Amino acid sequence: MGIFDFFKSSEKKEKKYKEHYMGGNNNQQQIRRQIYDIVNNESEIMENGNYDSYSDDFKEISYYDEFGKEFKMPKKDWIDKKLYPSIRKNWSNMEGLYPIIQDAFSKELYPEIKEAVLRFYAADENFERKLIMLGTYHIKTGSCESAVELYEKNLNINNVTEGLCIAYAEALEVCERLEESEKKYYEALEINPNSATAFKKYFDIVKKRSSKEYENKLEKLSEIKGNWRAKMMQAIVYFKKGDKESGNFFLITALKESGYNSEVMYITSSIYILNELYDEFKQYVLAYYNPEKHNVYTALNVLKYYKVKGMYKEGLELCKFTSKFPWIEHYKKFMHYEDYFWKLKVKKETGDVKENMANHFFSTNKPIWYYEFNHPEFMLNQSRRVKPNILILTLTSIGEKSELAENLAVSLPLYLNENLHYKTNLNYQLAIAYNNESLFVSKKRYSTNYMKLIRQQNNNLNFVLAGNILKMPNVEKYEIEIYLYDTFNEQKSSLINKIYDENTIYNVQNDLLKAVSGFFGRDFSIKYEKNMDNLILFSPKMKFLIQSRIHREHQSWRYKKLLSDQIDVVLEDRNNDLKKINLLALLCEIKQTNSQLLKFQKPLIYNMNIHGIFETQTLKILAPIIFRIYDDDVNFQANIEALNITDSNYLNWINKFMEE
Repeated sequence: MGIFDFFKSSEKKEKKYKEHYMGGNNNQQQIRRQIYDIVNNESEIMENGNYDSYSDDFKEISYYDEFGKEFKMPKKDWIDKKLYPSIRKNWSNMEGLYPIIQDAFSKELYPEIKEAVLRFYAADENFERKLIMLGTYHIKTGSCESAVELYEKNLNINNVTEGLCIAYAEALEVCERLEESEKKYYEALEINPNSATAFKKYFDIVKKRSSKEYENKLEKLSEIKGNWRAKMMQAIVYFKKGDKESGNFFLITALKESGYNSEVMYITSSIYILNELYDEFKQYVLAYYNPEKHNVYTALNVLKYYKVKGMYKEGLELCKFTSKFPWIEHYKKFMHYEDYFWKLKVKKETGDVKENMANHFFSTNKPIWYYEFNHPEFMLNQSRRVKPNILILTLTSIGEKSELAENLAVSLPLYLNENLHYKTNLNYQLAIAYNNESLFVSKKRYSTNYMKLIRQQNNNLNFVLAGNILKMPNVEKYEIEIYLYDTFNEQKSSLINKIYDENTIYNVQNDLLKAVSGFFGRDFSIKYEKNMDNLILFSPKMKFLIQSRIHREHQSWRYKKLLSDQIDVVLEDRNNDLKKINLLALLCEIKQTNSQLLKFQKPLIYNMNIHGIFETQTLKILAPIIFRIYDDDVNFQANIEALNITDSNYLNWINKFMEE
């Protein structure tokens, strides 16, 4: 008996739980992206007949659900089903209507929201916002003169702002009235000398006329106290000319006048690193660096400095601290530094000891991650295992070197392991080879003699499941062979022997389950995967299991990426309980090794719970673990009461997750 049939339905107090739990956490929802969707980068299709207009209706629009998961639908459907209902709902709510219009603008939808724009302009009480909104609409619909006229009629010396000056200047620029546009950008700079937009737009125009004029005007602005942006740009000019002393003077002044703000710290740290001015970096950057205040680029520059100076302790500490920030797109860079500083730590603290290259084997017939998660063992399939006896080996990666091929060589056996464990009673064992803390993937095929050696060591073994992934040269194609070696008859039976390209390779996991199911006559109840997102997570998980606890604690960014990917996998396939169990197990692991990662994802995890993602028969008895992980005793007790489960094994198991 396993987790999927251990408990019977307990609905008696479910209504009470929902009222208590859901009512208290509606404000915990998290939108993982900003409310404005990413701008659609497809070029606008010019209207030249009914056919083009018809085609445009079926151009796909991206949108995001309440969890920030991206979906797509034809433009016409999105307008009818998403855009117009949202506009109607917020017709009298300008704070709600504003982001809807902005979102439509980002998708290059303009005529479709004309009425909404006019309504917003008529009803919004924010003078600057509504004027810029209507001006933008005019520009985007090809009426730049209407936008200019709008600003001319409404602006005067008493109501002009930085934002309106910039908007007016942009309208003039689109109308190719560059002289007037330049003056308006300068007016914006007079209001705010450090305006990023006005500064760039103004000097872009000046620079096109003359580089010398650009430098002269920049110098004049930089002489004014408080104009730190001009000083920062003046410093860049001096450094490009090789005048480091003058450049450094302006950088230091810009830092002080800006209050060591994020932008100037990034520029300064980059210039110092690029020019190998490490003493200046220490004095003027490191002394004022605050990870909470300064951006990701400054953090990466600080890590470069630590690398140059061999400061591995500080490097590991900064990597761990910054992993709590939403900088997931930079994970590869941070992972590089974590690996570098860890190796340096081992070398410095234990000596340059020659590595032992002998292979070891991680052997299991249980889902990975559960070695700290499955006590008592009701998490597992308790069915009695029967013959045939099968050994599963890591596949080989041959041909052209490929990170994907090496990942799949480990991930496919692990994926099969999870399915064999939960969905069959076959007696099998999985063996993953590793060296020290690295997974080992053979670069050559297994020989017949190797199979015979395995057979000699286990007389009861019936089959060895193995295979090869051959990456073809210069193309994204993979020839994959997976076979069963009959140890008694010394014969090989092919399960898969196909060529997959980059668009079809995800099918290998479905093909493998079908082939194994057919060969052994077992009903896998195969749930077909539509992508490889879940499959390629198995190898990273395995890498963690073979590492020491202290090393795992210093791999925050690897955990961060894995957690982000595991959440995406669950949101992509919301009916798959195995993927959700893996997510909960991962959260428990992170609680022990990198708890700083939990806070950022808390609103999303709670939101998933509120929306019923963990309310299946299997998952709802595991959901209280979430509140143990987050030390949320109120919601934990509400969950337990709603479940009405009195089994002592279950209660003891759940309660252990509050232990550190």
